[in-house]
Amino acid sequence: MRKFGIRCFLILIACFACAPDSGEDNLFELLSSDDTGIDFRNDLTSSDSLNIIEYLYFYNGGGVALGDVNNDGLVDIYFTSNQGENKLYLNKGDLQFEDITAKAGVDGGGGWSTGVTMADVNGDGLLDIYVCQVGDYKGLQGKNRLYINNGDLTFSEKAAEYGIDFEGFSTHAVFFDYDQDGDLDLYLLNHSIKKPEVFSHADTKFTSQDEKGGDKLFRSRVAQGEEIMEDVTLEAGILSSSLGFGLGVGIADVNQDGWLDIYVSNDFTEDDYLYINQGDGTFVESLQEYIAHTSRYSMGNDLADINQDGLPDIFTTDMLPEDPEIWMKSVGEDKQEVFDVKKRLGYGDQYVRNHLQLNRGNGKFSDIALLTNTFATDWSWSPLIFDMDNDGLVDIHVTNGIVKRPNDLDFIQYSQEPSPGLSEKEIQQKQVDMLPSMKLPNYTFRQKAHLDFENISDSWGLAHASYSNGSAYADLDNDGDLDLVINNLDQEAFIYKNLSTEKSENRYFQVELKGDQKNTFGIGAQVWVFAGDKVWQQTLSTSRGFQSGGSTLLTFGLGQLEKIDSVLVSWSAKKTENFGSFSTASKEVMEKGKGQTTILPKKSISKSVLSKADVLLDWKHEENTEFDEFRREYLMPRRYGTEGPALAVGDMNGDGLDDIFLGGAKGQAASVYFQQTDGSFKKRENPFFEQLKTAEDVVAVLADLNGDGFPDLYIGSGGNEYKSGEIFNFDRVFLNDGQGNFTFSMNSLPPIGENTSSVAVHDVNGDGFPDLFVTSSVVTGSYGLSPKSYLLLNDGKGRFREMTAEYFGDDFTAGMLQQAIWADLTRNGKKELVLVGEWSPIRVFEQDDKGKFKEIWEEELSTSAGWYTASMIWEEGDQLSVLLGNLGLNSKLKASSEKPVWLYLKDFDNNGQLDPLIFHYMGSYLVPFASRDDLIRQIPEIKRKHTDYLNYSKLKSPEGLYDNQTLQGADTLPFYNQRSGSIVIGPKGSMDFEAFPIEAQFSPIRDFVRFTNSQGREFLLAVGNFYGFRNDLGKAAAQPMTLMEKSENGWSSMPLSIIGSEYWGQYRAIEKISLNGAPYLIAVRNDDRPVFFKIH
Repeated sequence: MRKFGIRCFLILIACFACAPDSGEDNLFELLSSDDTGIDFRNDLTSSDSLNIIEYLYFYNGGGVALGDVNNDGLVDIYFTSNQGENKLYLNKGDLQFEDITAKAGVDGGGGWSTGVTMADVNGDGLLDIYVCQVGDYKGLQGKNRLYINNGDLTFSEKAAEYGIDFEGFSTHAVFFDYDQDGDLDLYLLNHSIKKPEVFSHADTKFTSQDEKGGDKLFRSRVAQGEEIMEDVTLEAGILSSSLGFGLGVGIADVNQDGWLDIYVSNDFTEDDYLYINQGDGTFVESLQEYIAHTSRYSMGNDLADINQDGLPDIFTTDMLPEDPEIWMKSVGEDKQEVFDVKKRLGYGDQYVRNHLQLNRGNGKFSDIALLTNTFATDWSWSPLIFDMDNDGLVDIHVTNGIVKRPNDLDFIQYSQEPSPGLSEKEIQQKQVDMLPSMKLPNYTFRQKAHLDFENISDSWGLAHASYSNGSAYADLDNDGDLDLVINNLDQEAFIYKNLSTEKSENRYFQVELKGDQKNTFGIGAQVWVFAGDKVWQQTLSTSRGFQSGGSTLLTFGLGQLEKIDSVLVSWSAKKTENFGSFSTASKEVMEKGKGQTTILPKKSISKSVLSKADVLLDWKHEENTEFDEFRREYLMPRRYGTEGPALAVGDMNGDGLDDIFLGGAKGQAASVYFQQTDGSFKKRENPFFEQLKTAEDVVAVLADLNGDGFPDLYIGSGGNEYKSGEIFNFDRVFLNDGQGNFTFSMNSLPPIGENTSSVAVHDVNGDGFPDLFVTSSVVTGSYGLSPKSYLLLNDGKGRFREMTAEYFGDDFTAGMLQQAIWADLTRNGKKELVLVGEWSPIRVFEQDDKGKFKEIWEEELSTSAGWYTASMIWEEGDQLSVLLGNLGLNSKLKASSEKPVWLYLKDFDNNGQLDPLIFHYMGSYLVPFASRDDLIRQIPEIKRKHTDYLNYSKLKSPEGLYDNQTLQGADTLPFYNQRSGSIVIGPKGSMDFEAFPIEAQFSPIRDFVRFTNSQGREFLLAVGNFYGFRNDLGKAAAQPMTLMEKSENGWSSMPLSIIGSEYWGQYRAIEKISLNGAPYLIAVRNDDRPVFFKIH
């Protein structure tokens, strides 16, 4: 058997304390062992035969399980130890505990114990204890142990009798009734020890089996009268290959069908698993159907409702540091080329950070960890989602820390250097000694308001430095709030007393379930608490976080609420009961069969204003994926070669019906579809489109350009592949004969050839003919430079001259523009030109009496710079607003007026290519966003300036990377605002920015459409998502559409009742269209099919 250790980790990477403030305001009190009687420590001693070099999971630590083992109403505690004895502590009341391990006979038998969970395995009404161990490796001889509760504070070990005395590499286990036959089955989470198979195809998981490290599913026969479990791994569809490095497992009904599903966190290259329960004894692994991307090194997980919509969400931990110094010297994202290789081999998108997957209730999850700022908690293990202060909003606690940090980049580099004269053992010891050690506090995120979190570890008294691993919560002292227990390495376990009940008037509600048959505690049941328009949901599971699990008593924090309208319990897919109303600050027992039968509650949306329409249009955008911009410009933050397709809607043949133009990617001919009288569409071939298909169509506008009364077609080219002025960058004009036959007008446009991003039509000189302002997004090969955006004047016959200098001046530079719009913002009867783009403030140009344009409101808009990708005018009565589609808040980049993100642009190494260096604030330090490795690839001389990662990690400003003299001459561009929203223009020129609702900040917005429904209500639909960011920024896939409505109280978002798989994607444009006289919308997606929506 091959070693699983640091060497494997190094190969993989090469390929690709202080205590908290003490004070009376602390919400939690760390109790001493003298107070509690709990002096458990998980002490580890490294040896030359067993250490982190030999076994990478050497410092993963132990778990903790909480449960009432003697049914006296007090929660007891069981800790696992790696090299010492496991311990069971009996709760004597008043947070006093007695060590009863020896009497109980549950010390683990000297094995290397990992995870632990409590469950009533044999259905006798007593909690049993199941302990996972590592065995048959490096002298470790442990097997998993099942301690059956005898009812007299003693236990009998019966794992072999039940057939679950697994010997191998177990991490954790979860008991639940997956087949709903009335007893508890077992999912056993294991981990491989082989070298992560980076270059094996992902489909290997479906064909290979790893008996020691692959996951297992055992079906209980207890309900059938046999105290045994049978291995049903293969027949149930559970993957059990050596690709899996399972570190976390959780259960919940993610798709609202009443059957419990399974989420597995996998370390290293393998994707996480989301097993959807089919209700017939089998599961289907469906991660990529539901989830766009996951943590790269997934550790523990928790499944719980984070936003009070009644649906379980998913939190996974990783090891991204928050501290800039640790961040800059630690392993980060895969290099872009390695990331691309993994994609080709079938792996999903993975990023080195925590993920908070919001369940949308439509078959999709949206990761919002970046938006909630819960994405970076260092080397993290156990996430727990629970209401820590009983205010009615759940919070997040994350344990972290590792004794030796194998992701330190200097260690990875220098540990592989030759060591002549040293033996293998001496080399190994040298490597161990090189590994840095650092204790850090755990993280506590309080949810202040809807999805608004703050790190409050210190002020809540939870910031003690430690190497913490497993954790669990329970009401240890029966006062109505949840206490916290943490298993640490090399120090005593933490027992935190929650003081919420004492220090606040927040109320709680506790539910004790009583099941029937052999699931006596109702494990796996779902509970909903309803009060007014609010809902709280929990699933009873005794396995959560990392290698740990909480008690069987559910506690709901309810704030100041005094009355509950109803409590629903779903015992199974076919059995849901309503137990009626209750007063809060109480504990209630709910027994199966004693409630009123009702239906399974599901998140439902009343009839939406939009529904997906089945309109047959045989067209799909086919992106040119062979061209990779990052190979040419390694540090540019995003692609510009995926800006299509282009869309234009209008009556092109004069029959009174809306027709559709769809612009293709490079190598894909554009298409025109004419609407028929029955609402269907028929494509008309055009030889010019075929001849010019090498150009990439990103913008399309219909306008009567030659004054003959027929809409002509302007197509803007982009793609960021061809240099400025090259023929396939030329925009194109097609003149319409009135029948929808478009002829290429070769001489209509001057040969400019930029990467066009938008075209704004307006009669600038008052001659009655439409003129054009054309914006450009990027200079090919020189990200950050301002490309040429320009004004085209129409001679009335559809021929245009460039007149930019004449109207805007010789020194006019507009920036990296994404959109131009004409609007009378000053209300002087003349339209101003509004320009928005990236690294640029909103710019407004007013036309003077001589027809020249001058910029206005520069001071007022000076700090408005963002990454804008869409704009629109919203007029309502006397109020005029500029709507802005921006990057959104769900990004690693964090911009504000106080701490902007900066772009430094210069050819720093004088090699003829501009180097775009992005700096962002981490705390008070303005540091490079790119890793040292990526900077060196772009600018090799940085390796000499910053000889190692430790030196690089000390940077605190751009002047630390380069001296002031070198930085002189660099163009510096800030952006201050990343929120999408609207700027309200007052009658006297006042300006107020109003951010869109939080849901509109999940992803970048690329376009807007305003429409009116059948009741006369006006809505705004924003479309977006963008998958073309560099790997270190990650795919933005959280929110393809946001439906909003404006009222006196501002913008509010509204749910869409559409199945996610039917409309998810990355949108580029949306337009209104009439089909058979009825109002619809058509939206186009990059590398996908158009989508139609009916307006109700």
